[in-house]
Amino acid sequence: MGFPFAEATWDAVEGAMYMGAGGSAPAIYTWISVAVCVWALWKGNSKGYAVAGAYE
Repeated sequence: MGFPFAEATWDAVEGAMYMGAGGSAPAIYTWISVAVCVWALWKGNSKGYAVAGAYE
C-alpha cells in the first residue's frame, strides 16, 4: 500500500486523522468492551448454573 503522503512528516497532515493518544475515545471504547465482556461472562455463568441445576 505504501505511505499515503509524499513525505514521511506530519507537515502534510491537515486536520485530525487519529483520535487516539491523548483523547478520551480509547478509554471509552475500552470500558464499553469491558462492560460487554463482564455481561457475557455473567450471562454465561448464570445459564450454566441453570442447566446444571436441571440435571441434579
